[in-house]
Amino acid sequence: MRLFVAIDFDATTKRAIMAVQDELRSVATGGTFTLADNLHLTLAFLGECDARSRDAAERAMDDQAFAPFDIAFDRTGRFRAQGGDIWWLGLAASRDLARLQSGLVKALGAADVPVDQRIFRPHLTLGRRVLTTAGPWPVTPITTRVDRVVLMDSSRPGGRLTYTPIYTRDATK
Repeated sequence: MRLFVAIDFDATTKRAIMAVQDELRSVATGGTFTLADNLHLTLAFLGECDARSRDAAERAMDDQAFAPFDIAFDRTGRFRAQGGDIWWLGLAASRDLARLQSGLVKALGAADVPVDQRIFRPHLTLGRRVLTTAGPWPVTPITTRVDRVVLMDSSRPGGRLTYTPIYTRDATK
């Protein structure tokens, strides 16, 4: 299993994100764009895991108490790459988000679950290998409520990248 912990979004938020993606698509001459069903914000990438690591990840998620909070996507940007750029939707700074992500990474590490240790730069990928001469642009903020985190399995049934929720941890009310 290839796993990661993420924030998944409701249909309304996904529609708003897709509208931004449609703007990008309209100025692009090529690229692969994230499917609506796969839109998420990664908090911790675990990679290939066995059943023991999956169980430990679920327990680590359960250990993370957090109250619901809001995040806001407020800009686009890109990571330059040969063959086309990775375009993303960025977030306004959020102490609650940083605290949740940091707590999850610490709890996963304490449970001996291997976690990608890169610096957390919260963003949502809109597209990969995108070819365009347009520059990043501000967007009307898209605000959404974070009231759960999800352990996701990444697979390619029939060659199509699919993220499947396999465990959910709700916020404490």
